[in-house]
Amino acid sequence: MKKGMFVAILGASILLAVPAFASHPLVTDDPGTQGKGAVLVESNVNYLKDNEFRSTAVPLALTAGINETMDVAVELPYLWLRPSAVTGQPESGFSDAFFKFKHRFYEQEEKGGNQEESERSLAYQIAFSQPTGREEQGLGAGTSRWCARLIGSNAWEPVEVIANLGYDSSGKALRRGNFVFDYAVSLSVAVEYERSKPWEPVVELAVVRVKGADGYERLATALAGVIYEPSEQYYIDAGVRVGLNERSEDYALLAGFQVPAQRTLFM
Repeated sequence: MKKGMFVAILGASILLAVPAFASHPLVTDDPGTQGKGAVLVESNVNYLKDNEFRSTAVPLALTAGINETMDVAVELPYLWLRPSAVTGQPESGFSDAFFKFKHRFYEQEEKGGNQEESERSLAYQIAFSQPTGREEQGLGAGTSRWCARLIGSNAWEPVEVIANLGYDSSGKALRRGNFVFDYAVSLSVAVEYERSKPWEPVVELAVVRVKGADGYERLATALAGVIYEPSEQYYIDAGVRVGLNERSEDYALLAGFQVPAQRTLFM
């Protein structure tokens, strides 16, 4: 099975699994929510290279807080494929639309004796995709998909460790053609260092295990990046992700931003 097909699975999983970019440039999401009535607009540019295949994804996401612990989001990516594995030619256009729901169901703060305060949080996220991209050009998966992930974090000032365990349903891989996989299970762990604010260095390790018609395969990537966050409402970020095995991408270059919209919903 061609390497490019497996990289497509990771590309599709990243597009589906990233939760409105709350932790971009990381794939790993944090349990944080926007709060009741808050509306957030986010976008980023993700460039991926693997052998002769190059793709650029520019998603636009809108996230709204239902209450203090629940968010809903809609995301629409625009893709440039150089080339598309379906047509063999450069293609560009909108890809599949994603709808997401996140609920933070556990949060605890601890402080005792001479120990520094620690915070623990747990959340889950459910996402669905609709096949709005043109499958014949390689821009869409051609079928609906769903994804679920469990999100946990533990913070000890100035370090926060975040872990995600995710599941992607069967579907067709984006970007590289019509390879069909039965399901994909992903595990990612990220570490954020907050002492140097407003600069926040981040590192991440992510592994995706895919079951296809020819058996199981693994893709592994590592990322190093930085988030510039002058306030809790605004930030810009950048990162570099590299593949750690031959099934993974060569590298990806990532950059993004977030800005708050006016707090008018659900008020």
